[in-house]
Amino acid sequence: MLAVKNLHKKFGSNEVLKGIDFQIDKGEVVAVIGPSGSGKTTLLRCISFLEKADAGEITFEDLHYDMRNITQRDIRRIRFGMGFVFQGFNLFRNMTAMGNVMEGLVTARKIPKAAAEETAWEMLRKVGMENRAHYYPDQLSGGQQQRVAIARAIAQDPQVILFDEPTSALDPELTGEVLDVMRKLAKEGTTMVVVTHEMRFAMEAASRVVFMEGGSIVEEAASAAFFSNPREERTRQFLRRTITDYDYSI
Repeated sequence: MLAVKNLHKKFGSNEVLKGIDFQIDKGEVVAVIGPSGSGKTTLLRCISFLEKADAGEITFEDLHYDMRNITQRDIRRIRFGMGFVFQGFNLFRNMTAMGNVMEGLVTARKIPKAAAEETAWEMLRKVGMENRAHYYPDQLSGGQQQRVAIARAIAQDPQVILFDEPTSALDPELTGEVLDVMRKLAKEGTTMVVVTHEMRFAMEAASRVVFMEGGSIVEEAASAAFFSNPREERTRQFLRRTITDYDYSI
């Protein structure tokens, strides 16, 4: 459904992605974990063309592209099939929750305003924000803003949603609000790639886990196997340091 092959990205002399091969199938929830600076966010940004990769190939919905030579038209086609939820919400401050969800539908997809409004109401209800539809971002908590951002993403009916550390700016109580919405989407079969530090979410909601470090994938496996019997010692070290009650089978 979505795959990248031999993905490379440098910032100056710093090689952030070192030949990444990554894929996700329809209906999967893939959690991408690892220490800060491991390349997780850059991976998402290159997949969605928010950053231009230096080299690599991408296959999306059976169409294959060289990421160095891809046209703007093809980039737009790929982006139409993706939703992106940012760490910092990225809501328009001068628009209400309703306006933020409607904007992409009306402006980018040319959906009539009445139909866009109906979709926006439905998506806000889905994330528990219908009673804040006419509030502006500055009138909302961080968790509420992120739920609006999720509503905006799913309103586009994307084939896959990319989440870039969606709870890292939130306190624990608000984190729970957002993770509950994401768990609901996962149960409904939404295809999701989630860069996260929330190990419990990765355990409970992800179908597969990818562990990155230093611009490379160290290990990936089905979630149950990844947490119960990691193959690599570096993976075990990371899990022991990030999960206080962590134990694993040998």
